[in-house]
Amino acid sequence: MVCGLMAALLLWPVSGGAQVLPSWLELSARLERAHVPACPRERAQGFELHWRDGGISGRLARLSLDLTCSRSGNQGTEGERDALSLLLTLPPVDFAIERLVLYLPQGELTGPARLRRDEAGMHIDWQTGGGELTLLLTPRDGGWRWRGTLPGSLLLPALTGLVAMEGEWKPGQDLQLNASTALPAPFAGQLRLRGRLAQGEQGWYWQPASRLSLSKLSWPQGRLRDLSLRPTRALPLTGVGHWTLSWRDGRWQQQGLPGGRLELSLTDHQQGELTLRLNPQVKVSGYWRRQGGLALQLPEQSLPLAAVTGWLQGWLNLPVATVSGGELTLSGRAGNLLDATRPVTLDLALSDGDLGLGEVRAQGVTGQLGLGWRRQGLVLSPGSGLTIGELNTGVPVTNIHAALDWRNNAFWLAGLTGRVLDGRLALSPMKLGAHSRGELHLQDISLAQLLSLAALPGLTGDGDLHGRLPFVFDGRFSVENGRLWGDDGWVSYQAADTLLGAAEDNLSLALTLGMLKDLRYHRLEAELAMTPKGDAVIVSRLRGQAPVGERLHPVNFNYRHEENLLQLLTSLRFAEQLSERLPAGLQGGSNE
Repeated sequence: MVCGLMAALLLWPVSGGAQVLPSWLELSARLERAHVPACPRERAQGFELHWRDGGISGRLARLSLDLTCSRSGNQGTEGERDALSLLLTLPPVDFAIERLVLYLPQGELTGPARLRRDEAGMHIDWQTGGGELTLLLTPRDGGWRWRGTLPGSLLLPALTGLVAMEGEWKPGQDLQLNASTALPAPFAGQLRLRGRLAQGEQGWYWQPASRLSLSKLSWPQGRLRDLSLRPTRALPLTGVGHWTLSWRDGRWQQQGLPGGRLELSLTDHQQGELTLRLNPQVKVSGYWRRQGGLALQLPEQSLPLAAVTGWLQGWLNLPVATVSGGELTLSGRAGNLLDATRPVTLDLALSDGDLGLGEVRAQGVTGQLGLGWRRQGLVLSPGSGLTIGELNTGVPVTNIHAALDWRNNAFWLAGLTGRVLDGRLALSPMKLGAHSRGELHLQDISLAQLLSLAALPGLTGDGDLHGRLPFVFDGRFSVENGRLWGDDGWVSYQAADTLLGAAEDNLSLALTLGMLKDLRYHRLEAELAMTPKGDAVIVSRLRGQAPVGERLHPVNFNYRHEENLLQLLTSLRFAEQLSERLPAGLQGGSNE
């Protein structure tokens, strides 16, 4: 190059080891312009070298670099000599550059700079419009390797800190760019870019191997962990296209958030579509737009209840339920996700639900659930609850209505009522979870209906029963200190001929059977305990009167019964089992 020849003339006395020019002498050489033939954007203007005060300095009015085109060395490939960068033709002296222009894959950086060289490479101290940039540039295998820092505002106006970067490019290979910077307030986190760019017919493209990641993203309302944003395929540098954002878990205000994957489609930089994949079976779709913030709209869509239930169990630690059917309809909206004072709402509707919990099965389940995220955290809208057509426990429970609430970062059953055996049941408020405690209250339960379930020929009765059954759910139900009671009823057992025949030789059995023909009780009490496996102990006491001969005599009848209630409720084979146990069981009781 011509500029190299000019430099050699001025540098020859120094490089020869003998200073033949006196210090008072001043010399200057000037070249109006130079360029790289194969890279027309790389050019120099106003090239000057000065010998002054016994030293050499350089100046450039303008230096434009196109480092993704020009080469850092001649590798012997045809045409590469014509692509040799101007940087390699400049003499090894410091240069003041009035305007340095660096062409990027998209856009350019410009400003005054200083260029100096040492054994490490070429150092550029650059004053751009966004701040000072320092860069160490090293030739490598015909391409370039770089390392330095630049103001974040040169990349994004919102980035206020410095960005540390490094990368390299070799002819015929992808451009590699790694960068990291701290996020600006109110966010906190270290943003890391691992970029891979390839050049195509329409310019430079992000490759799918590119990643933008944060180990932890925090802001006043929440946090996310292990975020990763990547293009789903090669995309133009404008970013328009399809991206995938994933995270491991997080927290929004006081509520934990599960991991997930968000697929973003950018129609332009103002709007687009999104698909949230919570697990392989649960997918929610919607639209986003930038309108004084970040607005979100989830149109009404249907999801399988079984898939949603499985996801919720893993997130909220809910009891493990089996789901045989049901559909969940979902819709949602957010005016501005970036403004904590603006609510985020999600409306859910359940229809045709069929699900089981332990030994209990619910059919005809419908419900409404309105979720809202506000400054104080997650809230449920009034009217959130469930209706269950029938609860199959072995004993039919119908007309069930349950109200739901959100307290202390957990779902609560705020109240539940239903009908059973011509009476009523109610459940006290309880926290829903894999480990729950509650209390079931019974009122006006029909003794006649209860005895009919036994299907024991000859056993009838009438009266109303009340009770309370404290229970624990830990995958299975267990009961401790359960109580049943009732006043002013009757029980009658008309024994079969075979049992009457056995009583002819058993005076105690004969007296008991006679008493049970028409036992009118004033007070019935029972205590119940059941293990998680269903093994139950029931201790019953009846106080009343029964006819003996022509007169009524006071009776105090005590009976202890041990049975696996879960098996009985499942099969409802009361008749055979009670028939086998009645004679021996009655003999174990006492009467007065």
